Order: sequence, then structure tokens, then C-alpha cells
Amino acid sequence: MPDFRDILLKLCNREDLTRDEAADAFLHIMSGNAAEAQIGGLLVGLAAKGTTVDELVGAARVMREKVIPIDCGGEAIVLDTCGTGGDIRHTFNISTAAALIAAGAGIKVVKHGNRSASGNCGAADVLEKLGLKLEISPQSLCRCLDRAGICFAFARAHHPSMKFVAPARSQLGIPTIFNLLGPLTNPGRARHQLLGVFAPELTDRLAAVLRELGSLRAWVVHADDGLDEISTIGPTRISELNAGHIRTWTLDPKTLGIDYARLSDLQISSLDQAAESLLSVLKNTPGPKRDIALLNAAAAIFVAEKAADLPQGLLIARKSLETGAAAKALELLIAESAA
Repeated sequence: MPDFRDILLKLCNREDLTRDEAADAFLHIMSGNAAEAQIGGLLVGLAAKGTTVDELVGAARVMREKVIPIDCGGEAIVLDTCGTGGDIRHTFNISTAAALIAAGAGIKVVKHGNRSASGNCGAADVLEKLGLKLEISPQSLCRCLDRAGICFAFARAHHPSMKFVAPARSQLGIPTIFNLLGPLTNPGRARHQLLGVFAPELTDRLAAVLRELGSLRAWVVHADDGLDEISTIGPTRISELNAGHIRTWTLDPKTLGIDYARLSDLQISSLDQAAESLLSVLKNTPGPKRDIALLNAAAAIFVAEKAADLPQGLLIARKSLETGAAAKALELLIAESAA
């Protein structure tokens, strides 16, 4: 690889790294060969300059090479609803609810997630609260996926090489490229994704990265109100990847007959409230939380090629709740994780 000092000098000059340079740099730091000062310099340099598609692709490919994989048994369609986090809006776990509703609709879901870094609780926190065993073997996850239609890939258990960069990330205390890499490195190699991002300029960029990494269909979303989900508070910016093409457009929930909510309708202030909110949605309790979960599930169902359009996705999502299939998916997920 090129001298690591040369890479840092390029970043100091606000020059973009090539795809190969980024891959070399991340292989160096994620193999335990870099000093913390070098890791910090790389992460700060990229954050200050802004990451490019090539830099993200190069780094993501290294993380994918080092991930502990989940064998999905040749499933044609595997879905993930993992986002970047970082919107700091303290909403309940919308993408987790959407994943369970999609699983209840018969879609295989490898839900990638972690503990919270910025909110009240991440997907791992709320699912553990409800009884999920987080750290289980890849073989057990395959069984879980087969029997429950969904498994939870706990990021910390699948990315052991992150231990080499964790101290520097923690000491920096700022968002870095790793905030973007998580959703790009699903251990089940999901090629259908609903991916929420924390800034509008990232939707096109992440869609382009997913295309380069081999994704087939994806929606990368950011709401005008700041949510890293498809919002019911107002319109959402969507960069849609389909058959190698990317188009960016805006979705207003009112066009689907969904009234605007208030942010306070979607927020929680504790782990207990997060668990209660998720269970309430799965019990099909009417209200703003169910509405936003249904909207995001409808998009996930569409992205996973189960629906011809978003209105049909909504019908399928509602059926998943009304029949109890989504709630059953959670029940089986928890049971299989402990088996």
C-alpha cells in the first residue's frame, strides 16, 4: 500500500482518495497495524473533507471482507432496514418495527443494528429489552431466519475488526465515515435495502455506493424534518436505486392518505417507552406510531419486490399487522435466539 503518511497528506490538502487508496487505508487500520494517531488522522481528514463515493466503496469493501457472514441459503431476496442513525430526534424504533412488519409479510429480513450511539435506544437495545439474545452464532442466525423469517445481526458481533478503531472513534466523539459504513456492510449480504441517512446530501451518494457494491433495489431516505426515516411529519427525500438507475424524488405522506403527525407523537424518552411503543405498533394500535411504521414497512415491502407500488405495499403491511403475523415474527425471533 502507499505510505500511510502520503494518504494523510492528501487529506490535509483536501484531496480525495482513490477507491484503492481508501481500501488500502482501511485495510491498514482494520488489521490492527495503525497507531491511534493514524486512525484519528484518517477519520478526521475524511470527515473534514467529506467522503466521496469511491472512498465509501473502498472502505465498505474492506469491512465486507472482514465481516462474520450469515449464510442466507441462496435466498433471492434478503432485505435490511438499517440506517445510519444520528438524527438525534429520539423517536421510537421505526425501522425495527418496519422490519418486523415486512417479515410478517413473508420477506426474509436480516436486520443489521447496534446499540444506540446518539438516541435513547438502538435496535439492539429495544430487542434485548424484549427478550432477544443478541450474540448468537451465525448458524443460529440462519436457523432464526429460516424459522422466524427474520434474524438480528448485532453489529458488534459481526465486525470484530472494529475493535482496532473503536478507541479512536470514542475519543474523537464526532461522526465519522463509520456512521455511514454500517448500513453498507450487512452480514447477510442483503441486496434490497431501505436505508435512512442523517443528511439530505447523502441520499444520492449512498444510493450510488450501494449500486457499486451490487445492491439491486434500494431507497435511501432523509426527511425534510430531519428524520432518517420516511416521515409522516412532512415530505421525505428519496433516492431510489432500481436496475442500476438512480432517481431522486420527494414523497408526501398525504398523497397516501396519511395525515401529518407531530414529532412529539413519535418520540420516546426511555428504553421502557421504546419497548412499549414497538409492542403497541405490533398489536395494531391505531395512532401516529403505527402510521409511520406502516409507511416505512410499505416502502420496505416495495423495495423487496413484494408489492407493485407503495399503495399495495401499505395494504400488505396492514395485513401483516391485522393478522398478527408481524407480532408472531417478533415472538419467533426471540424464541429462536434462545433456542
